[in-house]
Amino acid sequence: MGAEAVTGRTLVLLATLAGALLAGGCGRSAHPVDPSERSGRLAAGGVTVEATLTDGQLRTTFRPERPGFHLYSLDLPADGVQGLGIPTVVTVRGDLEATGAPSVDAPVRTLRLAELGVELPVYPDGPVTVTLPVRSTGDGPAEVVVTYGACSPSTCLPPVRERAVPLH
Repeated sequence: MGAEAVTGRTLVLLATLAGALLAGGCGRSAHPVDPSERSGRLAAGGVTVEATLTDGQLRTTFRPERPGFHLYSLDLPADGVQGLGIPTVVTVRGDLEATGAPSVDAPVRTLRLAELGVELPVYPDGPVTVTLPVRSTGDGPAEVVVTYGACSPSTCLPPVRERAVPLH
């Protein structure tokens, strides 16, 4: 075989590889990433928080790590009721701005603590998602800021206050 045969085989190999690349076999994932989607995660106070920003909607899911735990309602007063409870709060900062009020995917129920004479607005045990309409104000960093407390009927976990979740 001469130099021409090696060059010919090399050209065939290069053409085959180029065809595969053009067909999309390299550099593409099976699930394309939406460049406008940003997300972040936090684990604190016995709750995992996952925030995802897509199409002007920030969805923040609070997932208690233990069964039988609930979060307090967005509607709970900032100081709780008779000092009990901590409201769930979702805000944004950096290059995001809220454009409306938050909504929740779970109904509010009343937790009655008869021995204390207190009624607290809480969500059912388990995960809760808060959706906040937002708009981008630039291309810089953006953060979700969360406040929450998770409790069972007999135990409360350490509250989390104004913790930032960077969106990447």
